[in-house]
Amino acid sequence: MGTYFILIDSFRRNIPHFFESPILGPFLLSGSAATLAWWLVWPIENMKSQVQGNFGKEQPLKHRLQATFRERGVTGLYRGIGPGTLRSFLANGTSMIVMSNAQKLVTKLGLRD
Repeated sequence: MGTYFILIDSFRRNIPHFFESPILGPFLLSGSAATLAWWLVWPIENMKSQVQGNFGKEQPLKHRLQATFRERGVTGLYRGIGPGTLRSFLANGTSMIVMSNAQKLVTKLGLRD
């Protein structure tokens, strides 16, 4: 989660004109930041899903990662990343649009400085 906020802050500082657009800019930047953050932790997310599905539940994380890598290689660690990327991009992009517009409304109503 920290990676997401670091990326959003970097985007705001380095390409602020994207946030001037009320819909497209925040959608693209938040979707991109969330997706990049998910890609970093995807192997661990994949292992969590295996535990939830009772696959190798008794194994420690390290052994499960090693076994998956041995059996399927790097692609095994990133299994399901396509649908996960799509979900992450759409959900987080949409959330940023809602948050940006809510902040503007709160400011317009004089409910914050």
